[in-house]
Amino acid sequence: MITGGLGGLGLLAAGWLVDRGARHLALLGRSAPGPAQAEAVAALTRRGARVELVHVDVADLDALAAALHRLDAAMPPLRGILHAAGALDDGLIAGQSLERLRPVLAPKLHGACNLHRLTQARPLDFFVLYSSVSAVLGAPGLANYVAANAALDALAHHRRRLGLPATSINWGLFSGVGMGLVADAGARLSSRGVGDIRPEDGAAIL
Repeated sequence: MITGGLGGLGLLAAGWLVDRGARHLALLGRSAPGPAQAEAVAALTRRGARVELVHVDVADLDALAAALHRLDAAMPPLRGILHAAGALDDGLIAGQSLERLRPVLAPKLHGACNLHRLTQARPLDFFVLYSSVSAVLGAPGLANYVAANAALDALAHHRRRLGLPATSINWGLFSGVGMGLVADAGARLSSRGVGDIRPEDGAAIL
């Protein structure tokens, strides 16, 4: 199961999983697929994968629980989660407010906590959180995003202490994918000596 499954990083991960033999994928997202996303999903099916598209907000606990229930009835047992959902809302700390924090914390942090709560009794092979290098290096103007990613890292440590699988990856920017499409995001990191990740290299790292 991949959250943010119709985003650039989610679809990249889906292809990576299919390359390694996965044949049942659930792609979760808040929006319906556009033409390019629909074609990417069709390409996965042509490669032998069964793909379930699930329209759900992972920050909504009840809605996510209902989606998992539907997947349990339609798919083989859930064995792994890639949590790639995320959102940006740039702004300096002085301009931050709860209203600015909530939409950024919701998909990453609340979504991750909901996934943890709803699946911690399941025998998962992996529980991978897409965090960001910004949680390690900081990122001017992205305090809310940095906080959300740092919280993902903390959740991974918490799960490990509970004896549960958890990996939090502090990704840099992917070239032309995900947050790498934000106009000046690459310049912010390149000025600090951090280069972009080519999508094919990101798949190898994963």
